[in-house]
Amino acid sequence: MILGIDPSLTGTGVVALEDGKIINQQLIKTKPTKGSLAELQRLIKIVDSIEYGEAELAVIEGLAFMSRNTTSLVQLSGLNYMIRHKLYKLNIPFLIVPPTSLKKFITSKGNAPKECMLMDIFKRYGEEFRDNNLADAFSLAVLGDAVINPSDKTKVYQQEVLDKLETNVIKENKLER
Repeated sequence: MILGIDPSLTGTGVVALEDGKIINQQLIKTKPTKGSLAELQRLIKIVDSIEYGEAELAVIEGLAFMSRNTTSLVQLSGLNYMIRHKLYKLNIPFLIVPPTSLKKFITSKGNAPKECMLMDIFKRYGEEFRDNNLADAFSLAVLGDAVINPSDKTKVYQQEVLDKLETNVIKENKLER
């Protein structure tokens, strides 16, 4: 099983694929809270709500560093690293994929708008999503599946993304315990 995780403070998307088919999807919604302790509890709730299963690889969307809201970026960074820590503790290898690489893998353009992501997911994979976080999680799982199960159906632009990420997969799988 390949797990795609799109960390978000308001709607974390999680999609599990097995043999290219969705076997589980989650949209973990939370609301902003006041105070450091309450915010930490919110992040813990998100991390603990993810159904990790017996994933052979988890693919997490990396951070968008161009964010103007530094408070959200700090909280998202915390969430991202808390998810990594949980995966590490569960001995699930993980790969971090920058948002631009994910967009290129799905649409051939690293700066594609969300509408193009939704359309290209439907055209190529026949899956329809009404939530961008679930669409991104699905895309991350599809990318992870391509890492684990190389195919001759991989497009040139997708292979370019995979080639760039290959070193990162190896590094992530070699973590010292």
